[in-house]
Amino acid sequence: MKRSLFNPRNFTKSKTSAKWFPLLLFLTVLVLPSLSMGQAGSLDPLFGINGIVTTANTGANAAVLQSDGKIVVAGGIAIQQNFQQPGLLRYNTNGTLDPSFGTGGEVLIGGTNAGPAFAVAIQTDGKILTAAPGNLRLKVFRFNTNGSPDTTFGSNGAATIQAAGLFLPPASEGLALQSNGRILVATGRIVARLLTNGQLDSTFGLNGAAATVGGESIVLLPNGNILIGAGSVASLYAPNGSLVTSFGVNGQTPGFAFNGAGGFVVSTNSTGVTRIISAGSIVTSPNLMFTHSVSGFLLVSYNTDGTIDNSFGNHGGVATPFPGNILAHAFALALQRNGDIVAVGQTALTDVDAVPGPSDFALVRYSPNGRVDTTFGNGGFVSTPFGTSEAFANTVLIQIDGKIVAVGNSNSGTTLARYLAN
Repeated sequence: MKRSLFNPRNFTKSKTSAKWFPLLLFLTVLVLPSLSMGQAGSLDPLFGINGIVTTANTGANAAVLQSDGKIVVAGGIAIQQNFQQPGLLRYNTNGTLDPSFGTGGEVLIGGTNAGPAFAVAIQTDGKILTAAPGNLRLKVFRFNTNGSPDTTFGSNGAATIQAAGLFLPPASEGLALQSNGRILVATGRIVARLLTNGQLDSTFGLNGAAATVGGESIVLLPNGNILIGAGSVASLYAPNGSLVTSFGVNGQTPGFAFNGAGGFVVSTNSTGVTRIISAGSIVTSPNLMFTHSVSGFLLVSYNTDGTIDNSFGNHGGVATPFPGNILAHAFALALQRNGDIVAVGQTALTDVDAVPGPSDFALVRYSPNGRVDTTFGNGGFVSTPFGTSEAFANTVLIQIDGKIVAVGNSNSGTTLARYLAN
């Protein structure tokens, strides 16, 4: 088997963990035989090859949908000088790379001492924002819709955030857009805010940056407050960057130990009730041989004041091991229009965190109250293997037609899978 020089284990499974494994140039896709064509959770045959798309010599850390349905992926592209140079990929709605974007659908971001891009967002005017380590600093880049640098942003299309300090790859951070177009970047130690021209916003924190208690996932609440966290641990900040100490316990949710780290979503139901739902993992069946301990997806729901939402799952949370598997980690969440929750991540027969081995894209769909939706996949579960590859999904997107796109990595590089929702 021919191997690439590129190594996608630089790319994050979650917001705080990186995995390393060799990149194979060929892929065998196996589809669960228990899923019939057209069933919710089955691969969409109209996307890529039997529902799967891979792009060799690249890796994915984050993805976002454009208003026209095209998919923009942030991560890395291998070049001779750097096997993890930051870059963007854009795919058409059928899974082919978009030739109108950059060079053949790929945009390589320059810079020395650089690492894969870790976040991406689309402005209302269609311009694309991404963030990555560059020249040992945190940088935010803006591109026009065709992939060319937007030279009106920062310095020739890039803004440097010095407050983040020495910033080395690989990194895993968060990016969010406020309704006024200002840009928030969270690094695990700080959150910074940029004006629409790429300059630091002096009205935020101290000269544009505020210290945080940790975490890299970032979302905005309806009242403008800023939620930052990792897994089930989150902290809340006012629009000016100050910690909201009335939230949870001195500004933080209590969280769960050893729960891994995924993202979270903010859900507002038809009656106007807002809650925060986090993703992670939890040991569901401990074993004296730690590699035999069973882990499962963990979803926890919080009220907007940081207290546990006891109406969700069992006392505010739901633990979901994959039937027959040792390992299952949830790395990302998305909401469907009806309020159902789709969680994606990784599952495996063995503990691949301890000993590398094959693993699959993993999906579970939940009702708004935290119950597993048994009409989805095989009793609520979908597991998509990629031959002998170690694979994981770190992003999930919901298309306007409801179809589910899981984005992540396998031995064949950036890997996308699209599933039917109904």
